Amino acid sequence: MIKAICLTSLLAASTSAVAQGYYEFIPYYGNNPFLFCTVGVPNDCWEPVSAQLGTYTITSNYCFNAYSANLFSRVCPRAFPQGLPGGSAMVKPPSMPSDRMIRHA
Repeated sequence: MIKAICLTSLLAASTSAVAQGYYEFIPYYGNNPFLFCTVGVPNDCWEPVSAQLGTYTITSNYCFNAYSANLFSRVCPRAFPQGLPGGSAMVKPPSMPSDRMIRHA
């Protein structure tokens, strides 16, 4: 009898947590929301401004990918409603190699 009550309360608690939660698969960084909301997707030519608000800036219209940017706007405010841990400063991604050829003399 006690086992049945424990099982019932466990199922009720897990069901309510799923109903209140939000999950959307992130196809970047191994489905890691912290990395995605901190770094963004530099190859898609945008970078995060605020994970808490879901705002980003486009770095180049030529290669801008609206799918990943809109995913950021949907997921990050729900994943980090109080902002990112450790303050609101975003981590800058490593600099990307330049498209220009550098000639060595």
